[in-house]
Amino acid sequence: MTLTVRQVAMLVALFVATSTTLILLDHQQRLDTVKAPANRLAGAVESALAQALDRTAWPGRGSQSELEAQLEALRAERDRLLAENARLKELEQEVIQLREQLGFKQQNPDLTLVPANVIAYDPDALQQAIVIDRGANAGIQVGMPVVSPDFLVGLVTEVEADRARVTLLIDSSMQIGALLQESRAEGIVYGQWQRGGLLELRHLDPNTPVREGELVVTSGRTARVPAGLVIGTVYGGEREVEASELRLAVRPLVDYKALRSVSVILTSEDQ
Repeated sequence: MTLTVRQVAMLVALFVATSTTLILLDHQQRLDTVKAPANRLAGAVESALAQALDRTAWPGRGSQSELEAQLEALRAERDRLLAENARLKELEQEVIQLREQLGFKQQNPDLTLVPANVIAYDPDALQQAIVIDRGANAGIQVGMPVVSPDFLVGLVTEVEADRARVTLLIDSSMQIGALLQESRAEGIVYGQWQRGGLLELRHLDPNTPVREGELVVTSGRTARVPAGLVIGTVYGGEREVEASELRLAVRPLVDYKALRSVSVILTSEDQ
């Protein structure tokens, strides 16, 4: 089938409109339910346009070459917009985390916080840790807690002049004094990332009343770690009574893989 220049131009316009709409919907997070059919539509329009270029008999070869060049330019612009959209999403997440940290600071004016960016994830599969871009020059010391925004992320375990290593709470080496927020029953949280990224709260009285979803917070009995920092919630699928103690599975509230910025709480050894 031979298409006129006007028909091909209409296909070009439809291709541009479809691609732009997809980008806008994706940025607004409204694309999930229509993503597959919308992508098929965009692909069909692009395919039809390419076929039209191959089949159309033009009065002069120059017209077809010019339209092909325009199509390539449109594709390049679409790809640029997609890349820009992805970058904006990353910036949006950073802004959200920074706002949350600012809110935590305003609610806890007595705490001294040092904001830091996550610059690396420890590649060692045997340990769970991140590297941040602030260190001894900012007053950071080993043992200081790291939060995002008010959820406990982990503890500083190594410090250099302008960077520090933070061992995540889920690492098997971690032990933090904790309590159930409602019953006030105290225990110790242990990192157990091998169990699907969960934690375990141990040394509870076997008769402790427990509610699924109950918050677990720091007890203030671990050096340098203030009380009241949120650790996670009781995971109802796990409850064990061993000997004279109750053990509870705890799901952390931090999405460790999504961390972009954190805050280090500057505390002294006697806190």
